[in-house]
Amino acid sequence: MANIRDVAKAAGVGIGTVSRALNDSGYVESEKKARIRQIAEELGYRPNELARSFVQKRSGIVGVVLPDVSFPFYGTFVKYVEMELGNMGYRTMLCNTLGVQGRVAETLNLLDANALDGLIINADVTAEEIRRMHGKPVVSFERLMGDGIPVVSSDHERGGQIAANLFIESDCRNVLILGAVHATKVRADVRVRECRRILEAKGIRVTVAEISGSALTYRFMAEMAGQYMDIYNQTDGIFSDDIGAYCCLMQAEKRGIPVPDRLKVVGYDGNEITRMVMPKVTTIAQNVPALARMCVEVLRKRLEGETVLPYYSVPVSLQKGGTI
Repeated sequence: MANIRDVAKAAGVGIGTVSRALNDSGYVESEKKARIRQIAEELGYRPNELARSFVQKRSGIVGVVLPDVSFPFYGTFVKYVEMELGNMGYRTMLCNTLGVQGRVAETLNLLDANALDGLIINADVTAEEIRRMHGKPVVSFERLMGDGIPVVSSDHERGGQIAANLFIESDCRNVLILGAVHATKVRADVRVRECRRILEAKGIRVTVAEISGSALTYRFMAEMAGQYMDIYNQTDGIFSDDIGAYCCLMQAEKRGIPVPDRLKVVGYDGNEITRMVMPKVTTIAQNVPALARMCVEVLRKRLEGETVLPYYSVPVSLQKGGTI
């Protein structure tokens, strides 16, 4: 059976335009509306009753809940999500949780009141908030919230493997991995476990140092990077997210530690900041446009009443620099 994307492709219009035309939920010029409806009829497209009842009371707004868009990765992600939602005829409402209790609950209140049509979320949540999300058009970006809430993330297993192989090829013997611990587990933790597993299997010493995810600020990360480099001063390789990698690079410069001669640094995310320092940071890049596109596509399926998978993965890639 055809879905709404098939109709949109055949009609040469956006998904949002098709939805408005078929459900009389917004303006579409009469000639275009008639053409869309004819194509839908020819393709045999029929919105299910759940989707139809939902569209009749939709707001045209999707909520995006993130920890803090001042961090480059989240800022880039929301940029592409907003573009993808716009292509579907939706507006975006952004919520930065900023570690403030109650922010997620307030957003869920809007979802319950039909002020939001759906939710894309990456944030620490409580068991009660997870319960409230079940059965609703919600997509989790990175966070593991249990059965019933689909998760979209990068292929972090592969990311961890790439990082480990870089350290092995560079003859590192003492690797420090900087990670973050969150109240609600994230798929990204897999990259740390996978990198550690491969390195230890080769007899390489690995130390994992974790920072509380709720305490992450640029200043705090810079301070912690300096402290860890002082404590683990025999380290010859560091694996961290891009901001942590940048902080370690700056701390190495302060201490007169040449990179990559004495210290190898590998980042993770692929933020533009990694190309703005010298040496440029070697990093495992997440495909942020593809992640945003996948989140929006899975949300569309939920809005349309289509079947979704529990987990969706987007490939990562190596972005070479001069730090390893």
